[in-house]
Amino acid sequence: MADTIRLEVTATPAALPVVRMVLGGVATRVDLSLDEIDDLYVAVEELLCAATDAGEDPRYELLIGVVPDGVTVNAGPFRSPGLRARLTGGVSAGELDLQTVMRGVVELVEVCAAPDDCYCVVFAKRRGGV
Repeated sequence: MADTIRLEVTATPAALPVVRMVLGGVATRVDLSLDEIDDLYVAVEELLCAATDAGEDPRYELLIGVVPDGVTVNAGPFRSPGLRARLTGGVSAGELDLQTVMRGVVELVEVCAAPDDCYCVVFAKRRGGV
């Protein structure tokens, strides 16, 4: 069962329920618990809100992958150096970086190169994880 769902969204409050519905459906297929599904919601919402706050184009693509023991998400493309810094721990002392928040709720957070000097963020939620 290795399916991928491609979801193009605008990071607005109106789009988040649609993202939640798709994530919830996919997560249910792999038997994630309600707490694990909520963790997945938090990771996606925090990333999209941080990207929008960083001045990114509010339109993103989410590739949601179904793997036997969980869900993977590939989000992007992003360009903001500020968002990248928040994702890689390069923030000022006393400022909470996004990587810390996301690693508290998902098992994997990676920033990967994408075409046109962009990057994407890949993360995963595994059954029985964090």
